Amino acid sequence: MILFFTAVYGIFLLVTLFSSSVTSCQTNAKKAKASKLLKETDTYPQELLDMLSRNPDMLDFVEGYPEKKGQVFADSIGDVKKGEYPLLLQWDERWGYGDYGTSCVAVSGCAPTVISMAVAGLTGEDSITPYTVASYAQENGYYVPGSGTSWSLISEGIQHFGLFSQELPLSRDSVFQALESGMPIICSMRPGDFTTTGHFILLVGTEDGKIQVRDPNSTKRSEQLWDYETLEYQINNLWAVSQ
Repeated sequence: MILFFTAVYGIFLLVTLFSSSVTSCQTNAKKAKASKLLKETDTYPQELLDMLSRNPDMLDFVEGYPEKKGQVFADSIGDVKKGEYPLLLQWDERWGYGDYGTSCVAVSGCAPTVISMAVAGLTGEDSITPYTVASYAQENGYYVPGSGTSWSLISEGIQHFGLFSQELPLSRDSVFQALESGMPIICSMRPGDFTTTGHFILLVGTEDGKIQVRDPNSTKRSEQLWDYETLEYQINNLWAVSQ
């Protein structure tokens, strides 16, 4: 019996080591590809390369950019359930190549992506994609060249999608009260954990005294729970959203 368990454990170790080795090789290969792409400034927009340098998960998206630039591949975000907020990424291949302002949704579409998530969670509607919101924003003057998405898209334009927003004071009580009453919060972020320039994220709930976040530019940051104190100094403005 001891020999049996020793053999099984040995096999387990071999499988674990093999899996780790494969993962390591894949990671190294991805890093090598990314390093090569980062030098191809004539082929890829510098803004996209800057994003890739901070987020290796974008590698496949960036590789496909020259061929797919300007194309949109979906008119739905997929299965949604009212009351649940899906994580949508602005650089998702389904809409990230779509034009938005002087660049594309992947680069400049954080606010449209956040609104798309809010619509999905509050209404259960699956047809309002980040590109849908970006197109509306651009056609109606909510995109400001050189600056990106205007705050007025959140304070006013969001009503086009059946939602209402209310600017909140920046305090722990107001944030937790809104979230615990079922209202997600759109936040404009200063440079910090989420951005080096400006960015929008969605706060969607609380858990164990911390805040659940949907960051349209990062799966990793969206999987974390965040202390209010960590977020507070990075928030530039915030709006509670309701139907």
